Amino acid sequence: MARIHWTFPAAVLCLAGALVSGCMLLVPPSPSTTVVDASGREVTLHWEDYPADGAHEPADVLAAPRAEEVEAVGEALLDELQAAVDEHAPGLSWQRDGESGIYPSEENGYGGPSLHRLHNSASATTGTAPADWTALTAVLDGVLADHGYSPIVWSWHRGATEWQTAAERDASIIDQHGTLDPDEMWMWDGMSAKGSMWVSIFVQDPERGAGLDAGAQPGDDELLSLSVGGTVISEADEQAYRDGIAPFEGLERPTPAES
Repeated sequence: MARIHWTFPAAVLCLAGALVSGCMLLVPPSPSTTVVDASGREVTLHWEDYPADGAHEPADVLAAPRAEEVEAVGEALLDELQAAVDEHAPGLSWQRDGESGIYPSEENGYGGPSLHRLHNSASATTGTAPADWTALTAVLDGVLADHGYSPIVWSWHRGATEWQTAAERDASIIDQHGTLDPDEMWMWDGMSAKGSMWVSIFVQDPERGAGLDAGAQPGDDELLSLSVGGTVISEADEQAYRDGIAPFEGLERPTPAES
């Protein structure tokens, strides 16, 4: 493949005249990439035809459970995580909050449809947070590792973004958690990932450590909440997905348009 060229058509058309003046905002057409194939022929690929999106690696989505089975897979993982927590901290009372669902993606970020579907499970929730959150993390990490998930990354692990100074990052952590010391934080929220699948973990205790500023966020109760989600495709769409991504393999994806 000898050459790649992205084309982004103009997004704004300005009209001026006696009856019409000013600018009319148009939705930008899809970007395109021109490549030279093995025979030396130029081929233009239009990203609106890309059946994935700019945020997920297709290989990760293909490795995830299919939409027809992902809810059962997620529920089984929640049961296993819950059982591990129960063994670590017996006597907790659990319930399922919210509804499990699978939702179609509206578009691929380039003006075309995506075959991706989003799964969000119901949450396994208990109104009592185990006392030792570091030990809880180890328990959850052990189960997640058995299923190929990454170690939990808590929100306070993150560094400053490109839009923040280190001081601004610290201020945002203090605003959310009450302190920079994890042992004194009243709330931890984190995520573990396996390709396009993820597990969300949320634990809080307003009385822990520095405690919650009740004037800032009243009504927060002690709890532990676990949920599973991911970006998947259906069995029926798998071949179309494979065929659709094939021409784009190896190409750098353009930045998706903001919706």
